[in-house]
Amino acid sequence: MKPRDLALRGMVYYWRTNAAVVLGVATAVAVLAGALLVGDSVRGSLRALVLQRIGRTDRAVVSTGFFREALGQELAADAAVAAATPLIAVEGVVSDQASGRRASRVQVYGVDDRFWRFHGVTAVGGPEGREALISRTLASDIGATAGNTVLVRIERPSAIPIESLHGRK
Repeated sequence: MKPRDLALRGMVYYWRTNAAVVLGVATAVAVLAGALLVGDSVRGSLRALVLQRIGRTDRAVVSTGFFREALGQELAADAAVAAATPLIAVEGVVSDQASGRRASRVQVYGVDDRFWRFHGVTAVGGPEGREALISRTLASDIGATAGNTVLVRIERPSAIPIESLHGRK
């Protein structure tokens, strides 16, 4: 008996097992291909979302402390940098005085009119004096409306985090 005939007889005899293996491999290939397509789609969506949120930003200089005000002007004077704007980003707690509701772990940004000009936004002016702009989501979370008084508390910059045993409470 030839090896080809023997292989053919084995495939016919074990047709159920062979069919199960073929179906299993086809299912695995379909699952992996679907996961790759979904993963690529999610990666593209997240990339588009990040690029939309950062606007014209190409680089960021980050520190746990504050920079000199003149650093932004020095960076803007560099030929490789088209424009620069300083901002302060800290975490804080925001509460609405009327409702008493509050939200913790809120990102608080300190910006001036240079920030809006940097991103090409002309319709929005920066807050003046003791004014603040809050997102719609935060406003609905704490029950704030236009003209309400909100209290913003931020952590004082320190070399020792407030959460540590040695931090000031």
